[in-house]
Amino acid sequence: MKNYFRRNRFFILSAFWILLFHSSLYAIDGAGMAFKVSLSGKIYHKFSFLFEEDIRPKSNFKQAEWFLTTGEVNYTFNPYVKAGVAYMLLCQYKASEELRNRYYVYASASYPIGNLSFSLRERFQSTFKTGGQHPKNYLRTMLTVSYKIGKTGFSPFVYGELFNNTGHQGNMYTERIRLSTGSDYKINKQNTLQLYYRYHIFNVYDPVNYKHAIGLTYSHRF
Repeated sequence: MKNYFRRNRFFILSAFWILLFHSSLYAIDGAGMAFKVSLSGKIYHKFSFLFEEDIRPKSNFKQAEWFLTTGEVNYTFNPYVKAGVAYMLLCQYKASEELRNRYYVYASASYPIGNLSFSLRERFQSTFKTGGQHPKNYLRTMLTVSYKIGKTGFSPFVYGELFNNTGHQGNMYTERIRLSTGSDYKINKQNTLQLYYRYHIFNVYDPVNYKHAIGLTYSHRF
C-alpha cells in the first residue's frame, strides 16, 4: 500500500487540489455536492436491507438544501444477479410544498472479466410531489464499468445512466442523462469510501440535481 501511494502521489495530490479548487467555483458555475451515509446488512438468508441518508447542500455551500432518505429490501439470487424494492423521502429545507415520496423497484446483473466488472441495472421509479396531480415515472437504465486495482483497495469506475420518462404523451422520453466517474476505496470488509464526479445533460428542469456534482459516500455493512 505504501509503495502504491509513493508511485501515485502526484496523481493523488493533483486530484485533491482539483477538488479544493472546484469547491470554490460552486457559486459561479452552479455545481453542487452530495454527502451520503449508507448502511446495509443481512436480514435472512439471501434477503438484505439498505438504509441511506443523502444530503445535498446549496450551491453556495452555506446550508443543506435537500435530504434524501432511502429504505430498501433486496434479494440476491446469486453472486451476479440482485433485485430490490425501496421507498425514498425527498425533503427540501424549509419548503414543505416540495416534499416528494418515491417508490422504486430494480434488477441488476454484473459480469466480471478478470479485474474488470460490467454491470447493468434497470430501475422503475414513481415520484409523488405534495399537491401534484400525477406521479412522475421513470425507467432508469445504468451501465457501469469498474476495475479493481490489485490489493490496493481502489476500484475506479465509470457509468452512464438514462432517465426515461414513461408518461410523456404516451411515449418514453429521455429527460436526463447522467455520466459519472470516480473510485471506491475498500477500507476493510465492512467499510468503503466512494468519491465521484457527476455530469448531467438535462432536457427538462430538475430541482434536485445540479449539472455538475462531486459526491462522497461512506458505506458500512453489518
